[in-house]
Amino acid sequence: MNFWFEMAVNAVEVTLILSFLVQYFGYKTETSAKYWGTALIWILSFCIVAFFSWTHLYENYASSLQILVNILFCVTLLRGNIFQKIFVSAFTMGLVAITATLTTLLVAKLSGNQVAFLLSHFSGIRVTSICLTKLLFFVITRIILRIKESGKLKGMDVIALVIVPMLSDLAITLMMYAAIQEPSIQTIVLYAVGIVLILNIVVYFLFIRLGKAGKIQTEMALLALQNECLQENAKDIENMYDTVRALRHDLKNHLLCILSMAEERDVEGIKQYTGQLLQQQNTVNKLIMFSGSKVLDAIINSKSAAAERAGVRLSAIITTPLAGISPEDITIILGNALDNAIRAAKDSQRKVVDIHIQPQGAYSSIVIANDIAHPVLSDNPALRTTKNIRYRHGFGIQNMRQAVERNQGLIRFYEQNDRFICDILLLNVQSRNE
Repeated sequence: MNFWFEMAVNAVEVTLILSFLVQYFGYKTETSAKYWGTALIWILSFCIVAFFSWTHLYENYASSLQILVNILFCVTLLRGNIFQKIFVSAFTMGLVAITATLTTLLVAKLSGNQVAFLLSHFSGIRVTSICLTKLLFFVITRIILRIKESGKLKGMDVIALVIVPMLSDLAITLMMYAAIQEPSIQTIVLYAVGIVLILNIVVYFLFIRLGKAGKIQTEMALLALQNECLQENAKDIENMYDTVRALRHDLKNHLLCILSMAEERDVEGIKQYTGQLLQQQNTVNKLIMFSGSKVLDAIINSKSAAAERAGVRLSAIITTPLAGISPEDITIILGNALDNAIRAAKDSQRKVVDIHIQPQGAYSSIVIANDIAHPVLSDNPALRTTKNIRYRHGFGIQNMRQAVERNQGLIRFYEQNDRFICDILLLNVQSRNE
């Protein structure tokens, strides 16, 4: 009975830990890999906890190893910032150790038993202590899930924060051994563990504040960058429509000139004159797109003008207006993707950028392909910014991924035939509501 109870408790503990991490970060993929990957991590975690528990070693010994397993689980299967994953993994195991120690000492005090007796003998009191431990951990983690923060943290901040739960784990182990060796200090140790719990809660709130501060800093830099892009787009669109207005203004004069040549039966002159007008009109048409979406038209037209100035030929085939996608997300996705494509194509030999936007089943497909002078992904697989002012740049790919994620879509980058290709799928509004 004791063996099977201990194994069941270990299974519950591992399930609570992994469940908390999944709900905190969320899976990064919807494929079957998340199921078998979680199952493998669960088995590994269970074996670690069961080994230390069954060999009568205090369970805090397993915490350090379990932290590494948690980090592995978060990095391979879950979304989120790597530094957040490290902190939450360490904080979770510190919380496990603190709640286990706190409830053990509390039950020992209330029942009048010594800690050593409570840990080594299977009884109703031990069952009560373990159930309270798991219940307390569950309640605390549910509260954390309600106040979690997804802001961006810096590496040095996380290192400082991770030290606290790890040292707390060590301190808890030492205090528990002291309580086992000297039963007379159990009450003092109980108070000390309570203080350690409060300290870790304070550290978590500090973690939230730092996350919010990082998020605000990122948003401010992004807004400054977007403001620059909007100003450039406004100038491009103004120049484009100035050209159109000039053509319309001169249309009357053109017609009068053609009429005059027609009266003089100058057929060759009419052909030559109209040919020049058509050539001029074709040049303007390259800058004007009518897709049915004002936002989409503005972006494509603006980037077409930018591409022309850079000596890049941009061609667009659009058969869907991306209905249901917010203007902000359209701007973030297409604006960043086309800026990167034009910048890369400018240094290539052919200098061509192609964009195809079309329906594809339940999704809207956006494919942007540009020529490249040399391979990109082999040298920079994470597509980090190469600009000098890094605090102002480097948000493009990150914000594109977030915008695609908000629309329940997928994004991938690959290279083929000396071209860099950005392939995006965005779920249609109708499919989201089904």
